[in-house]
Amino acid sequence: MVARDKRTTISKTREVLDEARGGILFIDEAYTLGMVSRRSNRADTAQDAIAELVASMDESSRTGGASDENAPLIILAGFPMEMQSFLVNQPELRTRFPLTFEFPDYSCLELAQIFADLSHAKGFDLDSNLSISDIAKLLDKETTASWRTEHNGRLSEMLLTGARTEVRKRMRAAQFEDVDDVDPQLIMREDIENVMHEDFK
Repeated sequence: MVARDKRTTISKTREVLDEARGGILFIDEAYTLGMVSRRSNRADTAQDAIAELVASMDESSRTGGASDENAPLIILAGFPMEMQSFLVNQPELRTRFPLTFEFPDYSCLELAQIFADLSHAKGFDLDSNLSISDIAKLLDKETTASWRTEHNGRLSEMLLTGARTEVRKRMRAAQFEDVDDVDPQLIMREDIENVMHEDFK
């Protein structure tokens, strides 16, 4: 929503609001609106975007919401500490977002289950000696809690991307070794271990 000048920022913000009419406007990492860039007047233009959001909410609530039934539901999302700091410095927003919901981080078991679900959705199977519990234990062993918090649900996607790469490596190696029994849709324990050792740092 933030551009280099006030007029473009207001125009972009209104465009985003218009596109979200009748639905939800989800602004992830909303605290980036409060970040200052040394290369531009981003702080000023970000305030213009915030002011436009506030004006839109005020307009839709002026008569208890009846003035604009299609006004979008606006959700600001982000990491808890950054969001708290952002809202402390944005009283206009703080008073208009009285409800806060904090979702706990995924557990290793939940991340492993998400990975398994994603894998199956992409047509992959897990090897018989690779259970969801095994993946969870590997995650707990090979990653720190803070690293998992930083990556959250994306971690499962990263793991699947890495596992697919490992499968392709095995297929290429099998071609050189003249082996025909490599299943291109099977994720093995060694694939997961390799991804965690090489990429999950």
